[in-house]
Amino acid sequence: MTLTIITVNLNNKDGLIQTLNSISSQDYQDFEHIVIDGQSSDGSQEIIKQNKRINHWISELDTGVYDAMNKGIELAKGEYLLFLNSGDYLVDDNVLKTVISTVHTEDIIYGNLLINEKDTKKEYYYPSKLTFDFMFDYSLGHPCTFIKKTLFDRVGLYNTNHKIISDWIFFVNALVRCNASVRYIKDIISVFNTDGMSSKPENIESINNERIAFLKSEYAVLYHDYIKFRQINYILQRIKSSKGYKWLKALGIKKFQY
Repeated sequence: MTLTIITVNLNNKDGLIQTLNSISSQDYQDFEHIVIDGQSSDGSQEIIKQNKRINHWISELDTGVYDAMNKGIELAKGEYLLFLNSGDYLVDDNVLKTVISTVHTEDIIYGNLLINEKDTKKEYYYPSKLTFDFMFDYSLGHPCTFIKKTLFDRVGLYNTNHKIISDWIFFVNALVRCNASVRYIKDIISVFNTDGMSSKPENIESINNERIAFLKSEYAVLYHDYIKFRQINYILQRIKSSKGYKWLKALGIKKFQY
């Protein structure tokens, strides 16, 4: 397993330093590191120039984070790609050695995150099996997901027409349309900084609306069937929490069949 770490940065000097220090301190160092900077004006470029661990970097204007990520993909030489953007960092110095020491062939390998929010860190564990139910509302975290580069040949690069949900669109297309193979790792891989666009509360409604519009356009049958499933499941849960059901259960019904 050969690896390329891609770091995207725009005027986040302090976050960039934290990310670079995390990468440089890894016990395992046999990987490529690419930095894509959006022509920062806060001193980030000077930090990048001074860092000798970086294998390749560019600093130029782009149309957004997904455009920058696409540039990194096109430059990458590794078999697997890990996006560790400025402000995100690896959970400890041994994590890459742990992941890479195992033989991997899957298209997507994902672990777990520590979510860093207002000076508190909370563990977030992904389901060991990915389902449409999970992907309807959530997505995989880039800082804990190793993506085989050839998967981008099958799925395509990130859609730069979407400013917030293109990573989610990529994973949905990879899993549903391309039947990408997946492996779950129980380890926590990275610490995720919640300052990004997709983590801001004011963007939640826009994210949900964009996701629904995409599903209706690209996966209409799945979307409408899933909405029916959710409605039925909601009714069943209401029944199970009702006094009548609890009374019947007390009389000897052990399991509600559905």
